[in-house]
Amino acid sequence: MSTELKGLIHYQSIPAEIKRLGITQQECATMLGCSLSGLTHRIKANKPQLHFAILGLASYLKKDEDNLVRHG
Repeated sequence: MSTELKGLIHYQSIPAEIKRLGITQQECATMLGCSLSGLTHRIKANKPQLHFAILGLASYLKKDEDNLVRHG
């Protein structure tokens, strides 16, 4: 895969997106099946997997995607 982010999504700020969804980070962690410290670790790691998980959560909660940048 090239260094471009083709086909990936990337939130500018995952904590801001969680807040925009109207849930706490603890609630988000519970919905994603991890601990709060696990969620914090995943946020700091900033890997595509969590961005896709947040997209799925946002879709599930049916919120707008103003904080989302789509590549590809």
